Amino acid sequence: MVGPDGVKRYLDDKGAYKAWYDYWGRLERIEYDKNGDGRADHVAHYAGGRTARLLEVDEDGTGTMDRWEYYDEAGALLKVGTSRRGGVPDVWTFPGPGGQPRRLEYDDDRDGKVERTELLEKGRVVGLELDADRDGKTDRWQRWVDGKLRGEELDTDQDGKPDRRLAYDEKGRILGVQKIE
Repeated sequence: MVGPDGVKRYLDDKGAYKAWYDYWGRLERIEYDKNGDGRADHVAHYAGGRTARLLEVDEDGTGTMDRWEYYDEAGALLKVGTSRRGGVPDVWTFPGPGGQPRRLEYDDDRDGKVERTELLEKGRVVGLELDADRDGKTDRWQRWVDGKLRGEELDTDQDGKPDRRLAYDEKGRILGVQKIE
């Protein structure tokens, strides 16, 4: 069978499961139609390797993928993308010790660039990295303690490095501003 990209592939059709192989017989992907609607609800991409490197999942059965799991060559989970509005990932979760999230990245305008990163320890936010001007570079770094903003560094001259430091008290009031040389 020749695909829309003009490349010849081989299909092994087992009803709900379909395995796609390249010209040399290497497994490219396995599709699984869980709900029987004729559209794959799970697609595992192997790209000729022994383990799946990407798993796409239509969790709600609408025909649109809304979860993306990336794995390394050994099969360890690297990150999970989810979609809050369907179609493309706009939240990325990176696992840490014990499988708990250690980092969350948000692409709020869905342009493929991260605008907000939350750094987590034991499920609590300890830091935020923000791209406030949406130029693709972090320009605000926040430090959080016990759920409260305690410090922030700003890049006001857009060189990619902080040049101002703000300190906050336990009620969120600014204690002072310091220029960083």
